[in-house]
Amino acid sequence: MTLRDMLGDEASVVQQEYDELYEWMLSKGKNPRRRKGIKRSTADNYMPRLDQLHRLVIQHFEPDDPTRIDTEHADEVLRLIDRGEITQQHGSNKGEEYSESSKRKFANTLEIYFRWHYYEKETIDYEWEPKISFTDGNSTSADRFTYQELGQLFDEAKSYGSLPSYYNTSEEERETINGLVAQRLGKAKEEVVREDWLHADWSQKVYAMVVVGYDAGLAPIEIANAETSWYNPKSKVLRIPSEYACKERKKEEVALSDPSVEALSTWLQERRHLSKYDGSNKIWLNRNGNPYESGSLCRLIRKLCRQAGISVEGRKIVWYSLRQTMGRNVTDEGELSEANDQLRHDRLETTQGNYNETPVERRQARLNETHRKAERAKDDPGYNPFEEEATPMNATSTANTKDGTAGNEGAVTRTNGGGIHVDAVIPDTTGARVDITSQILNEESSD
Repeated sequence: MTLRDMLGDEASVVQQEYDELYEWMLSKGKNPRRRKGIKRSTADNYMPRLDQLHRLVIQHFEPDDPTRIDTEHADEVLRLIDRGEITQQHGSNKGEEYSESSKRKFANTLEIYFRWHYYEKETIDYEWEPKISFTDGNSTSADRFTYQELGQLFDEAKSYGSLPSYYNTSEEERETINGLVAQRLGKAKEEVVREDWLHADWSQKVYAMVVVGYDAGLAPIEIANAETSWYNPKSKVLRIPSEYACKERKKEEVALSDPSVEALSTWLQERRHLSKYDGSNKIWLNRNGNPYESGSLCRLIRKLCRQAGISVEGRKIVWYSLRQTMGRNVTDEGELSEANDQLRHDRLETTQGNYNETPVERRQARLNETHRKAERAKDDPGYNPFEEEATPMNATSTANTKDGTAGNEGAVTRTNGGGIHVDAVIPDTTGARVDITSQILNEESSD
């Protein structure tokens, strides 16, 4: 059944809106703020996919308003496609699950549809993002690294990178690279010999790309676009301009860890000696002097994993695994708002829905604790497995009572010289702080 058949009398209204969407894509679809459009061939590909998605929403959810797709139904239809509950409808592959590439294209179609609703129609108050990250690999989303794997990955990246063969370089190139070798080994350039090239056969390029990619949650296109002007070593931040981000984001500035700052600063010093960066402000270029692409970054991350002994079989290990891991780790170690800012999400709900997952190591530790308590309770009938948690809580409660409002009465006194003296142990609670502050103010007002 066609979309026109499903909509009946309302089909003409939807057709008019889709005509407006098509023209908007050509003029503003790529970057609405800078009024940059997408190619006509790309827009031509989006329209039939949008037609198909619209029919799937009506078929599966029977929405109250069938003339448009809402964000909840968009998330749900992608979930059904991702799980293989919605399969290919026609051709020799009918009934088979959509490829990862097709899933990503469905998500991209919905993204530009809601971008139009947000910027042009103003019918939604936020720029929608899919809850599932599709890639062009064989898997459905990006798997995350454990803390151990992350450490192994960083360690492997540190030693990755090599110099060209000494005998395959011209005298002019050797002169330039001798300066780099001297810098790496901490010796005078005129003292560098061929054997030193073997000792200095490493580079900070890949390590900086991996640790900064992790810290900043950089997408492949952001690695390709990254420029030296984005980096501020003094404030230890990276600023990703919205027009160069993978998605147009209001938040542009992200924090960098000390290891990332050190690695990136070292790499920027190193890249000055490499001729392929002459005249370029790009932070990273591949061996051919071109910006990195998504496929090569995914292959790089998997290669590093294999060399580090990290299993990739049956897992969705792609470049986005770094961003996914960072988002999960920062959410677990800190506040949801911190992860939200570092991921540059506009809405907390996006971070909450995609990254608020407890690391497996923490869950394993909690499970081991339950087994330990069960084993002890079996051997000791008098053991109370909840007592270990209750005791510190009771102690805190007692301390707050003793040193709180009642316990701190008379703690504020006047000295012979007319000053104020406080003699009290003040618990780190709001009530205790308010109480002692009130006593100080009352003492001052009694003059």
